[in-house]
Amino acid sequence: MSGRRSWLFVLLIGPYAAWVMAGEPDAGLRNDPFARPNLALAPASAAQASEVASKEWKPQLRAVILAGRSSMVNVEGTIVSLGGQIDGFRLTGVEDRKAVFTKDGARVELTMGGEKAGGK
Repeated sequence: MSGRRSWLFVLLIGPYAAWVMAGEPDAGLRNDPFARPNLALAPASAAQASEVASKEWKPQLRAVILAGRSSMVNVEGTIVSLGGQIDGFRLTGVEDRKAVFTKDGARVELTMGGEKAGGK
């Protein structure tokens, strides 16, 4: 009985083992796990990141509603709640006539009237 089982095992597994050992070229990995990723150069410091973000994103802050956790701002006609996002920038702080947004570690402060308060 034991001999029959071993022959059955060989008959069932044999073709699969031959296919695996043949090493079809398409059966391998599609990406090299050891290749270095192609990363875009990031700014060297948070200050440089803030400068880049503030140069690229220049919306107009039209209104501010101070209401604690329910604070909101109007940016170019779009209402954004505290914690909400616009153009990938998250609203992290609201003060009198000022809104603070962050994106990828960069901080952008917008003030009413269009002038920028500068990034920190």
